[in-house]
Amino acid sequence: MKRVLTIGGWSVFTLGVLTLLFFINAGYDKLETTKPDISIEKPGGHNFVTEEKVLLLMNDLGYTFDKQTLGDIELKRIEEEVGTIPGVKSVQAYKFNNGKVKLDIVQQLPIARIFLHGGKMGCYMDSEGEIIPLSNDYVAKVPVFTGYIYEPYNDIPSLKTITENDSISRLHVLDEIYYLATAISANELMAAQIVQIYVNEKEEFELIPRVGNHRILLGGIDDLDNKFERLNTFYTSSSFDVKELNLYDTLNLKYKDQIVCSKRGY
Repeated sequence: MKRVLTIGGWSVFTLGVLTLLFFINAGYDKLETTKPDISIEKPGGHNFVTEEKVLLLMNDLGYTFDKQTLGDIELKRIEEEVGTIPGVKSVQAYKFNNGKVKLDIVQQLPIARIFLHGGKMGCYMDSEGEIIPLSNDYVAKVPVFTGYIYEPYNDIPSLKTITENDSISRLHVLDEIYYLATAISANELMAAQIVQIYVNEKEEFELIPRVGNHRILLGGIDDLDNKFERLNTFYTSSSFDVKELNLYDTLNLKYKDQIVCSKRGY
């Protein structure tokens, strides 16, 4: 009997709490909203996403925040739609009991821009190997990869998709592009000096520097740390004169433990 009374008491208590929450939520949903707070985390200082762009998108969805209530705001829908903006990594939307709506947005960090062979539309690749669609109003200043890069138009896979299947990996060069772009971004001198990377017919990489009228023949991504170390040593040598860079046609890193420099013919 005592147990029955205990269970009955808890049932009444639970029902009371649920009823109270119902009335609280009913009043909560009727609160008028104000202009939302939008926080955008921008690694690397890139500007794919702006507050104006987010507000315009929400306005197109019907969220003007003018004489609207919290009950009118669908957080999941906002998260899904804002997540389609090029460069958005994640979106979290919240409602507060003062009528405020808040969005916390994190951008992706681009490390490479990729142009497909034949001038087809390309994409960016971020620091986690994910694809960022090109933006209509923002161009990220990152190393540009061009040349013999064959990828399915409008269906460019992520690094994870490629690396999970060896047979797929052999069809793509994106995994090597990611590895090279990551190494460039992590090396202060290379990040400042390398502006373009050309993928030749053999799927070898040729680096185009910011300073100097020459090409750097990298070859494959094998022994990459050693290749960059040699190039760093060459550029920072006490006997190095930056004016001499224009005398060279190529710097070849393909040979083990050396740099073979070819001077320009005049």
